[in-house]
Amino acid sequence: MKDMELKQEVEQLLAEVDKTHRYSMSKIYNLSNKVFSKTEAPQSCASCLIRKVRELRKWLDSQPTQDEDATKNDNTSTKKRYKQTKNLNK
Repeated sequence: MKDMELKQEVEQLLAEVDKTHRYSMSKIYNLSNKVFSKTEAPQSCASCLIRKVRELRKWLDSQPTQDEDATKNDNTSTKKRYKQTKNLNK
């Protein structure tokens, strides 16, 4: 799965949690397992679900945004230009 699609899934899940304050055990654990390449079994305790959502939010915050990606690509493709100076030792 592409990083962009994964980020969108995480954003959707977090928006749903923030809006409804409902924590879907299967959605949270399935997405967390995708993001962190784990195979953890879902647990229904509230603190576990809140911790997983917090981890997903932290992961999402650490991902570069589209603007940062574009800026990064622009900066690496441009060459620095230096002003030519006259030789003063003539």
